Amino acid sequence: MTPAVFVALAATVAVTAVTPGPAVTAVVARAIVDGVRPAMALNAGIITGDLLFFGLAAAGMAAAAKSMGEVFEVIRWIGAAYLVWQGVKLFRTPPFAVASTPGAPTHESHFWRNYGAGLLLMFGHVQMILFYAALLPGFVNFDEMSPTDFVLVGLLLVVTLGGVNAAYALLAARARGFFANERAQRALHRVAGSLMLLAAVLVATR
Repeated sequence: MTPAVFVALAATVAVTAVTPGPAVTAVVARAIVDGVRPAMALNAGIITGDLLFFGLAAAGMAAAAKSMGEVFEVIRWIGAAYLVWQGVKLFRTPPFAVASTPGAPTHESHFWRNYGAGLLLMFGHVQMILFYAALLPGFVNFDEMSPTDFVLVGLLLVVTLGGVNAAYALLAARARGFFANERAQRALHRVAGSLMLLAAVLVATR
């Protein structure tokens, strides 16, 4: 892969990542309610799913995804249902003590719980295999992809997609400090829950 092709691919992935979708809305919702660390754990699960789908696409699994459409459709709806459950739970989340315990861990602060949630979110967005299978051949020939190219594209996805999600999480987490009273926090949880429900709609309709 030439430097020019790498830069062009990076720009294309960056534009795709900046566009709000299920991953961005889920990360923002988690950051608003629980802070940066849980959102980063969720982001790690999302990136793992992205890398898995990229690997499957590179291995020629796009055709398998089409032939197993019904199975993947069920997985997609499971992912959407999980996001709905998360959204409803956010609506019912009690206010957190911002002033007394800033950044205090909540029931959603466990790394692996959030990591698994991010991975499950991506399993509900399994058509990303087809996205990578359609996008990447314009930059890299899968049949001639060297191990170096594979690693470079993988790192590109981690840095670009993970970086964009992390930036969204940091911006969203900063908003938590502006909510110091119970009424404002309940409104905050409703916004976060709405974002999670929006992510569910995006997963279910794509």
